Amino acid sequence: MSAKFYTLLTEIGAAKLASAAALGVPLKITHMAVGDGGGVLPTPSAQQTALVAEKRRAALNMLYIDPQNSSQIIAEQVIPETEGGWWIREVGLFDETGALIAVGNCPESYKPQLTEGSGRTQTVRMVLITSSTDNITLKIDPAVVLATRKYVDDKVLELKVYVDDLMAKHLAAPDPHSQYAQKDSPTLTGIPKVPTPAAGNSTKQIANTEFVASSIAAMVDSAPAALDTLNELAAALGNDPNFATTMINALAGKQPLDNTLTNLSGKDIAGLLTYLGLGETINLAKNAVPATRRVNSKPLTGDITLWASDVGAISADAVGEITDNGTMASANTPGWWRVSVSNSDSVADFPTYPDGSKLYSYGYLFVEKIGEVWFQHYYAHMGANAKRQDWGTVPNTSRPWIVDYNTANKPTANDVQALPIAGGRLNGPLSIGTDNALGGNSIVLGDNDTGFKQNGDGVLDVYSNYTHVLRFIGNLVESMVSLKVNGNAVATGEVQAGNGTSRMAGNGDIFGNVWNGWLSTHLNNNLVADVQLGAGTSVATWNNAGSWPNTPGYVVTSVWKDNQGENIDGIAYAPLQKRLGIQWYTVQGGTA
Repeated sequence: MSAKFYTLLTEIGAAKLASAAALGVPLKITHMAVGDGGGVLPTPSAQQTALVAEKRRAALNMLYIDPQNSSQIIAEQVIPETEGGWWIREVGLFDETGALIAVGNCPESYKPQLTEGSGRTQTVRMVLITSSTDNITLKIDPAVVLATRKYVDDKVLELKVYVDDLMAKHLAAPDPHSQYAQKDSPTLTGIPKVPTPAAGNSTKQIANTEFVASSIAAMVDSAPAALDTLNELAAALGNDPNFATTMINALAGKQPLDNTLTNLSGKDIAGLLTYLGLGETINLAKNAVPATRRVNSKPLTGDITLWASDVGAISADAVGEITDNGTMASANTPGWWRVSVSNSDSVADFPTYPDGSKLYSYGYLFVEKIGEVWFQHYYAHMGANAKRQDWGTVPNTSRPWIVDYNTANKPTANDVQALPIAGGRLNGPLSIGTDNALGGNSIVLGDNDTGFKQNGDGVLDVYSNYTHVLRFIGNLVESMVSLKVNGNAVATGEVQAGNGTSRMAGNGDIFGNVWNGWLSTHLNNNLVADVQLGAGTSVATWNNAGSWPNTPGYVVTSVWKDNQGENIDGIAYAPLQKRLGIQWYTVQGGTA
């Protein structure tokens, strides 16, 4: 069987490819056009320089070598949903000069426009076979094209693999951020610098050496004579390597705390702290956490690391990953799980559409647990998602998934027990704007007993107010009531009456019992079409010249006489004839 749809190089395209191979200058294919073929499916011709009826020309979305066949180049163009309103029957490839390189036909497809009430994005693909793909430049302008879903998916997957590999290497490095000090080993190399804070009562600001020195100087300058010890402390704050010993020795000769200082401050600890300007310390101590307290069994005696699970929270990062040969039920820790499955058939409980096909196998799985109730919600990168709920200590692989309907997974007419726009089977009666009183296989319109009903094999009846008015059966239409024609009634065959006993043929002849057959035959047999006189004869009558027979149907046509005698000399007579149909008959009768 010869191919009905095919693509071929034009004579111009073949010449340009040959020139590219000979001169080593690659041919640049840049655009694709589609057309409707002038309303009929065209036959591609190598002599073509243009499409029969071009409807759209635009830059290519993709131009690449077929990974399965290195001698094939695949060109793709995406037509957006806002363009259309025409049929696609022919496709052409053009180079940068606008020359038609290849032309082909394709199965007829209507491209609707969104304003028509239904739109779609349509991808048109052409395959060009060449002996050497080196002679064609594989380059497109990304600024003027639309990406196909497959192209985006492939690029997203490629980017994900790259980012995952980059992050894995980053996390595996012993010190990925060498410019920062480690939290568990805060060794600072160099001299950290901080701004000098303004003087005040806040105990939460960072103090640099300048701030400490100025504060001590202010304290020394404002100290009363009884606290002259601060002068000695200030002197000891120089570059004394034995500052602690110096300070202890200096304090050894001072007044005891329970005497002079207590007397000055009001004789209690709170008064002493207030006197020293440390009254806020009391307030802070009220809200302090005891050193013996623990968080999720972790003591607060030093820095601790808390995970989301320590405080009953869900981690913002993925808590695990599901790959080939695993199960979705293995995600038994609440939080986000990464799903990276290249072969979804290897995962026994992977989410499945009602038709048995699997959801896109790259995405994220959210796991929630409340008591003994597990909830899993899978979000595929392609937009579809599914969920399931289970009870028990861990999720169960046998629990089925419910796939959500959304813009990425629209329900079919069969899913919602509806008739598709393209048509389908309706079981039972159909009512439009009212209930159906006809029953069976029927359609009522507006009135519950007015419409159409199938009453047997090949039998279609028409009802009006439950009155049977017409019947279509095989090649016959029966009217059960009087038929009134306000205009012309035109029949290509016979018109019959009396249940077929009377008929009018297409040539105007009428058949009926009243004339025992066809009217034309009756008229031919009974209607005088013409009258004539037959061959005449004459006879002499003078002086008893003779006699002539008394023949029925003859009439006297003439009489003659000379000027002698008294009697007529002779007469002429002929038969009177009539024509019935094509036969002449002599009229009978008239004799005596």
